[in-house]
Amino acid sequence: MKLIASDIDGTLLRSDRTISETTKQALRRWMEKGNVFAIATGRMFEAGRLVTYDFDYDGYLIACNGGVVKHLKTGEILASNAMDKDIVDEILTICKTYDAYVNMYDLSTIYATRNTNLALKFGNMMQALPKAYHFDIKVQPDLRPIAKEIDVYKLGVFSENPETFLALQKLLQSLGGIEACLSMATSLDITAKGVTKATGIEAIRTHYGISIADVIAFGDHENDQDMIRYAGTGVAMGNATDGLKSISDFITLPNDEDGIPYALRELKLL
Repeated sequence: MKLIASDIDGTLLRSDRTISETTKQALRRWMEKGNVFAIATGRMFEAGRLVTYDFDYDGYLIACNGGVVKHLKTGEILASNAMDKDIVDEILTICKTYDAYVNMYDLSTIYATRNTNLALKFGNMMQALPKAYHFDIKVQPDLRPIAKEIDVYKLGVFSENPETFLALQKLLQSLGGIEACLSMATSLDITAKGVTKATGIEAIRTHYGISIADVIAFGDHENDQDMIRYAGTGVAMGNATDGLKSISDFITLPNDEDGIPYALRELKLL
């Protein structure tokens, strides 16, 4: 038994946000051979689940960069790592000072300081999907009162001003008790200390008794670095950042050119 863990955006999905038939067929063959497939995403669980409307599978989804590992069908939770409430409050206060906007995630809701960026994107995406795939997006300029009442698994911090974002990034990455990595050029993902996509894969791998050597991870951006290093075979998409390519074991074709099935063929895994 082997395990594939794949990022969503820029990896499993093409630029038009669909999964190619070639990729679907390759992953179905993978699972029909008794292997395991899991999505590993920075999205919160319900936002990650949107992908299953186009490609459903019976297995786990790693959400919030490892903050939660939950089974898509049974609801079983293998791992749950919420952030410290005091640290969340401190980060939200800092972001307010820098006029950065924040998305805050629990299992099923996006809490946003502004209806823009990912909050707006997911709101638009849901309009084309059945109600079973809808989830709440709540906009409130100050998220600190809400953060005291819920389990926060990830914060997404954004700024459209590159200089402001760089200063904010340096400050936030200097804080203790968190993991912080880029998910886009001016977007920072923040989770609890020690929580990454790699720890999410570890939970699934140990659940099935799969060796690290038999783990294959696919990604395209900085928030995929931990799982690319962790996996027995770390695969960077052709459209990946140079930093991710430099630490990968194999560089495949871009996401728009069926990079996942190409890698599986070249690595003799299908």
